[in-house]
Parts: sequence; C-alpha cells; structure tokens
Amino acid sequence: MMGRFDHDRGVTGVDPQPESHVRPTALSGAFLIERPVYPDDRGFFHEIERRVVDVEATAGCEVPHAQWSHSRSSQAVLRGIHVAPWNKCVYVARGLAQAVIVDARLQSPTFGQHTALTIGEEWRGMIFVPAGCGNAFLALSEWVDYIYSVDQAWRPGVEYGIAWNDPDLAIDWLLPEPRLSPKDLTNPTMRELFPERFVSADPPRSY
Repeated sequence: MMGRFDHDRGVTGVDPQPESHVRPTALSGAFLIERPVYPDDRGFFHEIERRVVDVEATAGCEVPHAQWSHSRSSQAVLRGIHVAPWNKCVYVARGLAQAVIVDARLQSPTFGQHTALTIGEEWRGMIFVPAGCGNAFLALSEWVDYIYSVDQAWRPGVEYGIAWNDPDLAIDWLLPEPRLSPKDLTNPTMRELFPERFVSADPPRSY
C-alpha cells in the first residue's frame, strides 16, 4: 500500500485508497508520473516518483539509477533530438519546457511518431523515456533546470541525433526561432537515418 511521509509530524500517513499515478502517452512504453504536489505558505513538497511501484512496475523491467544529470538552459534554447540506449526519467525542477519524445525504435508499433508535453512549474510531472527513443526540450521560460536520471552511465559513441525540424515528424515547437548547438543543427532526419522504413512521401511503416 502506498503512503506519504509527513516530514513535519514525523509519521507515515497511509493513503486510504491507493491509486496509480501513472498516465500513458501516445507512444508505446513512454509514460508520465503525476504524483500530487502539497503546497503551503512555506512552499511545497512533491514526491516525484517511486522507482519500484511507479517506474519499474509500468516499464516491466528494472530501471536502476546509474547517473543523474542537470542542464540549465535560457529561453528559446532547444536541446535535441538525442537518442540513447538507456531509459531516462525526466523532470523540470525550475521553469517551463516543451518536452518531446520521438519513437526511433525500429520494431515499435509507434515508430516515427512523437509526443510533446509542457512540463515544469505549471505541471510537476515526470516523463519516462524508453531506451531507443529520442528526447528533446525547448526552454519556454527565462531559465529551465532540466534534470534526468538514467539507468546506464553515459559513454561515448552510442548516442545519435535527429533533426529538430524533421519534416516527417513535423513537431509543433512553441517558440518560432529556437537556439541550438552547432552539433544539433546538423542532425540527420528520420528518413535519412531509416530509409528502409519510408516509401516515397508516405509515413513510416510499422512492422
């Protein structure tokens, strides 16, 4: 049974009717965790996720914590789209960001599709990005602190990028002129990366 620890009283309060805090997305295997935020006149308390009951039970596999990473971005900075062979749990601690997930897994039923969410101070949720999916975010506020946990330590040579403005993805970015790194400006399109999955101008085929 799930419970919430009350830091002020020093006791454990048990939820009388536990409920799932997991919400699906349009992409296979990608999901959101929406645990309640408890505000008061001092600020707020938020339990972001419980690894076993929220993440691992939904993902259907162990998702150990191997590395935390933290990036700070100014408004209009776009980082991505980056694809890596590890699972990622994403949370915006400060500001507001448009987070995008792209399914780049060849055997996935939602290959070639994407989902976009606005996360941060207006919606304090966590996003689970499955291994093999692309991840990107656009800083909508003056500053964005983007924090993520992965289940493998970073290593060189295993990540690749997808063009932020890929015409087949047709992502509706919320700011018109994002700022990208020189590297991200040269990322290839999905059609260039996976030509066998595209026929003429048709959308990608699903196996």
